Amino acid sequence: MKARSCFVFAVVGAAHVETASVALRFLKRFTRRNIVVVQARSERRASHDQVIEAELPEELDDHQASIFLKTDLLSYVKGSAERFCYLDSDVIAAGEGVDAIFDYRAGAVTFAPDHADVDAFSRWAVQCGCRDLCPHLREALARTFGIDIARPDWRLWNGGVFLFDGESEEFLAAWHGMSCEVMDDPYWRTRDQGTLAGAAWKFGLQDQPVLPQRFNFIVDCMRGVSPQARPALKPEQSFVRTDYVLGAPGAPQLLHFINGGVGRRGWSNWDDAEALLAVS
Repeated sequence: MKARSCFVFAVVGAAHVETASVALRFLKRFTRRNIVVVQARSERRASHDQVIEAELPEELDDHQASIFLKTDLLSYVKGSAERFCYLDSDVIAAGEGVDAIFDYRAGAVTFAPDHADVDAFSRWAVQCGCRDLCPHLREALARTFGIDIARPDWRLWNGGVFLFDGESEEFLAAWHGMSCEVMDDPYWRTRDQGTLAGAAWKFGLQDQPVLPQRFNFIVDCMRGVSPQARPALKPEQSFVRTDYVLGAPGAPQLLHFINGGVGRRGWSNWDDAEALLAVS
Protein backbone atom coordinates (compact mmCIF):
# COMPACT_ATOMS: atom_id res chain seq x y z
CA MET A 1 0.00 0.00 0.00
CA LYS A 2 1.30 3.47 -0.90
CA ALA A 3 2.61 5.42 2.09
CA ARG A 4 0.99 8.75 2.83
CA SER A 5 4.31 10.54 3.41
CA CYS A 6 7.99 9.70 3.16
CA PHE A 7 11.35 11.28 4.00
CA VAL A 8 14.01 10.91 1.30
CA PHE A 9 17.80 11.25 1.28
CA ALA A 10 19.85 11.29 -1.94
CA VAL A 11 23.57 10.68 -1.48
CA VAL A 12 26.54 10.13 -3.77
CA GLY A 13 29.88 8.76 -2.61
CA ALA A 14 31.01 7.05 0.59
CA ALA A 15 31.43 10.26 2.59
CA HIS A 16 27.86 11.38 1.99
CA VAL A 17 26.55 7.89 2.75
CA GLU A 18 28.39 8.08 6.08
CA THR A 19 26.87 11.47 6.88
CA ALA A 20 23.41 10.25 5.88
CA SER A 21 23.79 7.30 8.23
CA VAL A 22 24.28 9.78 11.09
CA ALA A 23 21.24 11.77 9.98
CA LEU A 24 19.20 8.57 9.85
CA ARG A 25 19.91 7.86 13.53
CA PHE A 26 18.36 11.19 14.46
CA LEU A 27 15.42 10.99 12.08
CA LYS A 28 14.47 7.50 13.26
CA ARG A 29 14.54 8.82 16.83
CA PHE A 30 11.79 11.32 16.05
CA THR A 31 9.61 9.87 13.29
CA ARG A 32 7.81 6.66 12.35
CA ARG A 33 7.18 7.85 8.80
CA ASN A 34 8.61 5.96 5.88
CA ILE A 35 12.24 6.79 4.99
CA VAL A 36 14.01 6.03 1.70
CA VAL A 37 17.68 6.51 0.83
CA VAL A 38 18.66 6.82 -2.82
CA GLN A 39 22.41 6.30 -3.07
CA ALA A 40 25.10 5.96 -5.71
CA ARG A 41 28.84 5.33 -6.03
CA SER A 42 29.42 3.84 -2.60
CA GLU A 43 30.41 0.30 -1.69
CA ARG A 44 29.00 0.96 1.74
CA ARG A 45 25.26 0.80 2.04
CA ALA A 46 23.47 3.44 4.14
CA SER A 47 22.44 2.16 7.58
CA HIS A 48 18.84 1.59 6.57
CA ASP A 49 16.51 -1.07 5.21
CA GLN A 50 15.01 0.92 2.34
CA VAL A 51 17.84 1.83 -0.03
CA ILE A 52 17.60 2.41 -3.78
CA GLU A 53 20.81 2.13 -5.80
CA ALA A 54 21.04 4.71 -8.59
CA GLU A 55 23.15 4.58 -11.74
CA LEU A 56 24.40 8.04 -12.70
CA PRO A 57 26.27 9.35 -15.76
CA GLU A 58 29.93 8.35 -15.50
CA GLU A 59 31.18 11.64 -16.92
CA LEU A 60 29.94 13.55 -13.87
CA ASP A 61 32.14 13.96 -10.81
CA ASP A 62 30.54 13.15 -7.45
CA HIS A 63 29.53 16.75 -6.76
CA GLN A 64 27.85 17.08 -10.14
CA ALA A 65 26.29 13.63 -9.76
CA SER A 66 24.79 14.56 -6.39
CA ILE A 67 23.03 17.54 -8.00
CA PHE A 68 21.92 15.36 -10.90
CA LEU A 69 20.39 12.84 -8.48
CA LYS A 70 18.82 15.37 -6.14
CA THR A 71 17.05 17.31 -8.88
CA ASP A 72 15.87 14.09 -10.57
CA LEU A 73 14.78 12.41 -7.34
CA LEU A 74 11.13 12.04 -8.28
CA SER A 75 12.14 9.59 -11.02
CA TYR A 76 13.38 7.15 -8.36
CA VAL A 77 10.62 7.43 -5.75
CA LYS A 78 7.52 8.35 -7.75
CA GLY A 79 4.51 6.27 -6.80
CA SER A 80 5.91 4.98 -3.49
CA ALA A 81 4.21 7.68 -1.38
CA GLU A 82 1.72 10.49 -1.76
CA ARG A 83 4.09 13.17 -0.51
CA PHE A 84 7.86 13.34 -0.01
CA CYS A 85 10.22 15.43 2.09
CA TYR A 86 13.77 15.61 0.75
CA LEU A 87 16.55 16.12 3.31
CA ASP A 88 20.20 16.89 2.65
CA SER A 89 22.47 14.44 4.45
CA ASP A 90 23.56 17.22 6.85
CA VAL A 91 19.98 17.93 8.02
CA ILE A 92 19.45 16.57 11.52
CA ALA A 93 16.06 15.89 13.11
CA ALA A 94 15.80 17.51 16.54
CA GLY A 95 12.25 17.23 17.80
CA GLU A 96 9.06 15.23 18.05
CA GLY A 97 7.32 17.77 15.80
CA VAL A 98 9.35 16.91 12.71
CA ASP A 99 6.44 15.12 11.00
CA ALA A 100 4.42 18.34 10.96
CA ILE A 101 6.54 19.48 8.01
CA PHE A 102 4.25 17.51 5.69
CA ASP A 103 1.35 19.82 6.60
CA TYR A 104 3.05 22.81 4.98
CA ARG A 105 2.78 21.77 1.35
CA ALA A 106 2.05 24.81 -0.84
CA GLY A 107 2.14 25.19 -4.61
CA ALA A 108 3.85 22.79 -6.97
CA VAL A 109 6.78 22.33 -4.61
CA THR A 110 7.65 23.81 -1.21
CA PHE A 111 11.13 24.88 -0.09
CA ALA A 112 12.51 26.51 3.03
CA PRO A 113 13.99 30.01 2.89
CA ASP A 114 17.73 30.47 2.81
CA HIS A 115 19.60 32.96 5.00
CA ALA A 116 20.80 34.96 1.96
CA ASP A 117 19.22 37.20 -0.66
CA VAL A 118 19.87 36.50 -4.33
CA ASP A 119 22.50 39.22 -4.76
CA ALA A 120 24.24 38.24 -1.52
CA PHE A 121 24.54 34.67 -2.79
CA SER A 122 25.58 35.68 -6.28
CA ARG A 123 29.35 35.30 -5.85
CA TRP A 124 28.86 31.74 -4.57
CA ALA A 125 26.81 30.75 -7.63
CA VAL A 126 28.95 32.16 -10.45
CA GLN A 127 32.63 32.81 -11.04
CA CYS A 128 32.35 36.60 -11.05
CA GLY A 129 35.20 37.37 -8.64
CA CYS A 130 33.12 39.75 -6.54
CA ARG A 131 33.52 39.88 -2.76
CA ASP A 132 30.21 41.47 -1.88
CA LEU A 133 26.67 41.88 -3.15
CA CYS A 134 26.45 41.78 -6.92
CA PRO A 135 23.87 41.18 -9.65
CA HIS A 136 25.88 38.59 -11.56
CA LEU A 137 23.73 35.58 -10.71
CA ARG A 138 20.62 37.42 -11.90
CA GLU A 139 22.49 38.48 -15.02
CA ALA A 140 23.63 34.89 -15.66
CA LEU A 141 20.07 33.59 -15.30
CA ALA A 142 18.85 36.21 -17.76
CA ARG A 143 21.64 35.48 -20.23
CA THR A 144 21.52 31.68 -20.00
CA PHE A 145 17.81 31.04 -19.54
CA GLY A 146 16.02 34.32 -20.24
CA ILE A 147 14.78 34.47 -16.63
CA ASP A 148 14.45 37.90 -15.05
CA ILE A 149 14.66 38.09 -11.26
CA ALA A 150 13.47 41.62 -10.76
CA ARG A 151 14.17 41.93 -7.04
CA PRO A 152 17.82 41.95 -5.87
CA ASP A 153 16.66 41.43 -2.28
CA TRP A 154 14.56 38.34 -3.06
CA ARG A 155 15.23 35.72 -0.39
CA LEU A 156 16.62 32.56 -1.93
CA TRP A 157 15.08 29.17 -1.41
CA ASN A 158 17.38 26.66 0.27
CA GLY A 159 17.66 23.29 -1.46
CA GLY A 160 18.44 21.34 1.73
CA VAL A 161 14.81 20.62 2.63
CA PHE A 162 11.78 20.56 0.35
CA LEU A 163 8.38 18.94 -0.07
CA PHE A 164 7.36 17.43 -3.40
CA ASP A 165 4.95 14.96 -4.97
CA GLY A 166 3.68 13.93 -8.38
CA GLU A 167 2.47 17.45 -9.11
CA SER A 168 6.06 18.70 -8.76
CA GLU A 169 7.26 16.86 -11.85
CA GLU A 170 7.33 19.81 -14.26
CA PHE A 171 9.13 22.08 -11.79
CA LEU A 172 11.71 19.45 -10.82
CA ALA A 173 12.35 18.59 -14.47
CA ALA A 174 13.07 22.25 -15.20
CA TRP A 175 15.39 22.57 -12.18
CA HIS A 176 17.16 19.37 -13.23
CA GLY A 177 17.58 20.49 -16.82
CA MET A 178 18.91 23.91 -15.86
CA SER A 179 21.31 22.44 -13.30
CA CYS A 180 22.69 19.98 -15.85
CA GLU A 181 23.05 22.68 -18.50
CA VAL A 182 25.23 24.96 -16.36
CA MET A 183 27.57 22.10 -15.41
CA ASP A 184 29.20 22.59 -18.83
CA ASP A 185 29.59 26.36 -18.37
CA PRO A 186 32.79 27.30 -16.49
CA TYR A 187 31.27 30.63 -15.41
CA TRP A 188 28.76 28.78 -13.24
CA ARG A 189 29.88 27.15 -10.00
CA THR A 190 28.75 23.56 -9.42
CA ARG A 191 25.75 24.28 -7.20
CA ASP A 192 22.00 23.83 -7.47
CA GLN A 193 20.80 26.93 -5.63
CA GLY A 194 21.28 29.46 -8.41
CA THR A 195 19.26 27.35 -10.83
CA LEU A 196 16.68 26.76 -8.10
CA ALA A 197 16.17 30.53 -7.94
CA GLY A 198 15.77 30.56 -11.70
CA ALA A 199 13.19 27.76 -11.62
CA ALA A 200 11.21 29.52 -8.90
CA TRP A 201 10.89 32.66 -11.02
CA LYS A 202 10.38 30.73 -14.25
CA PHE A 203 7.22 29.20 -12.77
CA GLY A 204 6.12 32.38 -11.01
CA LEU A 205 6.46 30.78 -7.57
CA GLN A 206 8.76 33.36 -6.03
CA ASP A 207 6.12 34.68 -3.62
CA GLN A 208 4.46 31.44 -2.60
CA PRO A 209 4.64 30.34 1.07
CA VAL A 210 7.85 28.70 2.23
CA LEU A 211 8.47 26.23 5.04
CA PRO A 212 8.78 27.69 8.55
CA GLN A 213 12.37 28.28 9.58
CA ARG A 214 12.19 25.60 12.27
CA PHE A 215 12.14 22.97 9.53
CA ASN A 216 15.44 24.12 8.04
CA PHE A 217 17.26 25.93 10.82
CA ILE A 218 20.68 26.70 9.37
CA VAL A 219 23.62 26.35 11.76
CA ASP A 220 27.01 27.22 10.26
CA CYS A 221 30.11 26.27 12.24
CA MET A 222 32.26 28.25 9.78
CA ARG A 223 30.31 31.50 9.88
CA GLY A 224 32.75 34.41 9.69
CA VAL A 225 35.75 32.10 9.10
CA SER A 226 37.76 32.62 5.93
CA PRO A 227 38.10 29.64 3.55
CA GLN A 228 41.85 29.63 4.21
CA ALA A 229 41.41 29.30 7.99
CA ARG A 230 38.70 26.64 7.97
CA PRO A 231 40.84 23.46 7.67
CA ALA A 232 42.77 24.26 10.87
CA LEU A 233 39.80 25.50 12.91
CA LYS A 234 39.29 23.47 16.08
CA PRO A 235 35.73 22.47 17.03
CA GLU A 236 35.75 24.65 20.13
CA GLN A 237 36.70 27.64 17.96
CA SER A 238 33.68 27.23 15.70
CA PHE A 239 30.96 29.85 15.49
CA VAL A 240 28.21 29.10 18.02
CA ARG A 241 24.61 29.99 17.30
CA THR A 242 22.94 30.91 20.60
CA ASP A 243 19.45 32.01 19.52
CA TYR A 244 17.68 28.68 20.02
CA VAL A 245 17.16 26.04 22.71
CA LEU A 246 16.39 22.49 21.63
CA GLY A 247 13.18 21.17 23.14
CA ALA A 248 11.81 24.61 24.00
CA PRO A 249 8.50 25.86 22.53
CA GLY A 250 9.05 26.80 18.88
CA ALA A 251 12.47 25.12 18.82
CA PRO A 252 14.00 23.92 15.55
CA GLN A 253 12.78 20.53 14.36
CA LEU A 254 15.38 20.13 11.60
CA LEU A 255 18.88 21.54 12.07
CA HIS A 256 20.83 22.11 8.86
CA PHE A 257 24.51 21.82 9.83
CA ILE A 258 26.16 23.35 6.77
CA ASN A 259 29.92 23.46 6.10
CA GLY A 260 30.81 20.21 7.84
CA GLY A 261 29.07 20.64 11.18
CA VAL A 262 27.71 17.09 11.43
CA GLY A 263 29.70 15.09 13.98
CA ARG A 264 31.84 18.08 15.03
CA ARG A 265 32.21 17.07 18.68
CA GLY A 266 33.54 19.81 20.93
CA TRP A 267 31.36 22.41 19.19
CA SER A 268 28.42 23.14 21.45
CA ASN A 269 25.79 23.32 18.70
CA TRP A 270 26.59 19.77 17.62
CA ASP A 271 27.07 18.49 21.17
CA ASP A 272 23.61 19.78 22.13
CA ALA A 273 22.06 17.99 19.15
CA GLU A 274 23.87 14.73 19.80
CA ALA A 275 22.69 14.78 23.41
CA LEU A 276 19.15 14.31 22.08
CA LEU A 277 20.00 10.70 21.21
CA ALA A 278 20.75 9.95 24.84
CA VAL A 279 17.28 11.03 25.99
CA SER A 280 15.03 8.01 26.49
